[in-house]
Amino acid sequence: MQQQDMAKPLLFLYFFLLLLFHCNPQKTCPNCGDIQVPYPLSTNPSCGDPTYSLHCDQDSSKLYFNALNGSSYLVLKVIASTQRMILQPSAWVLDTCVTRDMVVSQGFWLNQTLPFNVTSSNTIFLFNCSPRLLVSPLNCTPSSLCHRFLETSSGHIDSKRALQCASGINPCCTFIAGGTPSAYKIRLHSSGCRAFRSILHLDPEKLASEWEEGLEIQWAAPPEPVCKTQHDCSGTASTCSPAGKNGLSRCLCKKGFYWDHVIGSCQREKKKTKLTSLGLKVSTGLVSVVIIIVGLIVIKVRKSRRVSEKAKLAKAREDILKSSNGGKSAKIYQLNEINKATNGFSKDRVLGSGGFGEVYKGELRDGTVVAVKSAKKAIDFNRDPDGVNLAIYVTQQAQNGAIMGVMDQRLLGKEPSVNTLTSFNLFLEIGFSCLREKKNDRPSMTDVVKQLQGIIQIVNQE
Repeated sequence: MQQQDMAKPLLFLYFFLLLLFHCNPQKTCPNCGDIQVPYPLSTNPSCGDPTYSLHCDQDSSKLYFNALNGSSYLVLKVIASTQRMILQPSAWVLDTCVTRDMVVSQGFWLNQTLPFNVTSSNTIFLFNCSPRLLVSPLNCTPSSLCHRFLETSSGHIDSKRALQCASGINPCCTFIAGGTPSAYKIRLHSSGCRAFRSILHLDPEKLASEWEEGLEIQWAAPPEPVCKTQHDCSGTASTCSPAGKNGLSRCLCKKGFYWDHVIGSCQREKKKTKLTSLGLKVSTGLVSVVIIIVGLIVIKVRKSRRVSEKAKLAKAREDILKSSNGGKSAKIYQLNEINKATNGFSKDRVLGSGGFGEVYKGELRDGTVVAVKSAKKAIDFNRDPDGVNLAIYVTQQAQNGAIMGVMDQRLLGKEPSVNTLTSFNLFLEIGFSCLREKKNDRPSMTDVVKQLQGIIQIVNQE
């Protein structure tokens, strides 16, 4: 009687676990030896996702990754959190520098339609290579890190095989995997390289004996679980529907839900409520108003600062004038006042001229007679308006073939030599090229220096 009473709860538990197993489409495979097999990795059709297939050898309880062309690699570690696994590189053929995957499959090859690829954490050493690889993009030089791997002190290889792997004209080469096409293959060939080894997260600063051998591959985030009928899909958020061209059906999420591969189920999409939308609009409006107010304050502060600086400058000028005038009051006059005092810089008011310009007689509004000096102009402002700008004027002269006309002829002397004329012409051309409108058309400082050095050489020839 007691045995019957105990059998009922055990039977109930059995049916509960069986129901749970059938209702949960995300069926995780059992461990393979000491290695956990997380979803979506699959070791048989009844668990995991079949596109993430691995092989668990029942006799040895070891997990293997099957690559293309018949090669199989022992799985050393599975890291579910980063969706990666570490494989053991293929074994050596006895007494040679050739690996077995060179004989079986000509290297490591992945099916690009499956969700696996080689990561960039792998530094690949190629051994027993043809001399023609010396002209390849790979690093096959004597300083390549693969030579440190072959040192007997590294503990990775015996001295006899090390001599076979890189000696004479047969180099070893190094490259970092993960790029195209090395994300899906590490090719070995009798006319190329015949063996490879992979180092994880190689640090050149460490001793070669501390380098960790292994080939890291990663898998893509899993899609919705595979199903045969609607009963294989848990809950009401998904339906068993055909997916892809491989004939498989999956528990695809219904409208309003999305697939969360971390949780492993369909999750409801978060809808924006009217209150949330209104709050977002109000927040955006407030932020915009604050930005505008801050911008206006910044503009006003800068404007008042400029006015203050101008006032300080004017005060400083007045102080300078007072100090140079025995402490007497001084005034800064505007240009229109000077124009009236000199009758528009009339020629009949000229008192004389010097090296820096003409001196005019002027009479201020209070009757004070003053002398006004007008500095020489860099260019004659009586020219056409387009000629007022010095850069425009030089450009026009250069385009008309009269670039020598913009230079002070006194620099040439009375009878300039051919070398002098040539050097001045080249110098003016440098200046003209620096005035070009587009930045890409103007010479760099390096070009200018080189041209000036050429001019100096011409001058020194005299």
